[in-house]
Amino acid sequence: MTIGDQVRLDAPTRAWLTERALPGLSLSEVSPLPGGFTNDMRLVTTRQGERYVLRRYLSSETRMRRNTCAVERAVLERAAPTVPVVDVVASDPFGTATGRPTLVYRFTDGIPLGRALAERPTAADASELGAAVGGVLARIAAVRLPRPGSFHDTTLVPAPGGDETADLPGFVERCLATSGDGNALTPDEADALRGLAARTGPRVAEVSGQSRLVHCDFNPKNVLVTRESGRWDVAAVLDWEQAFSGSPLYDIGNMLRFAHLYPPAFVDGFVSGYRDTGGPLPRDWRELSRTLDLFTLADMLTAPPDADCFAQARTVLLRHLSDEPGPATHPTA
Repeated sequence: MTIGDQVRLDAPTRAWLTERALPGLSLSEVSPLPGGFTNDMRLVTTRQGERYVLRRYLSSETRMRRNTCAVERAVLERAAPTVPVVDVVASDPFGTATGRPTLVYRFTDGIPLGRALAERPTAADASELGAAVGGVLARIAAVRLPRPGSFHDTTLVPAPGGDETADLPGFVERCLATSGDGNALTPDEADALRGLAARTGPRVAEVSGQSRLVHCDFNPKNVLVTRESGRWDVAAVLDWEQAFSGSPLYDIGNMLRFAHLYPPAFVDGFVSGYRDTGGPLPRDWRELSRTLDLFTLADMLTAPPDADCFAQARTVLLRHLSDEPGPATHPTA
């Protein structure tokens, strides 16, 4: 099969790949990769048998801030000494050659953590998976940055006062005001979400000022795992497009958002692995992490990539409302 037989690749991108990104290598196949909601992902195979991932950055309706190609590459380079990440070989950060910001990295063997959990692992395997993932998260959290906030350039130094995650009620309101057609919360559910954000939002102040590396999309689809010599390990943490500087509890809330669907031993192993590797855990970490995850949950509920994602996020919202009941909040006139 020749390049373009399965997935058409435009001439500028093909030329950049063969002449600059992968010089000296002949391309044999380009095929789509599943799992990317916001970017175009292709598996590139060479005639020499090497495999690479071509990641092309697309526009997205998500309200969560997304890093540029150049910034994501800088994040990967910063994390690489202590965290298993992909090996970047080339980038066209501004789309000068290809027309879109583009990243190329070596393909990493492994299976998504979500698939490993779906295959009903034994309690021992689930615990081992959890410990491996928790340990890697602690290593991510060990990366310190100058101040909290989003990354605006490749220095990874957030601008002063640039913490955009301080106002949970305000973020939820912006999400609800810009929700699209199709899957949508009912008016009562939207008011309940407002109320939940208003009641729990003050907790965010407890982690303000923390400046650790946060992946911000740390969930089973972005963690590749492998099993070697009878033991589970993390092969790579993927997709750092939303990374920022803040509290590691954002990532804990993200990973445990659907904890009710995972084996209990995985959750216990995850928390133990994180703590045993030196990850900071305050006394009220469960409540704090769940509150911080409302930023992502609100985005998912009002701009979901598909119906399944909306249904899963809605179930989590209803569980939150059951655990933390209180009055709904109606939009102000």
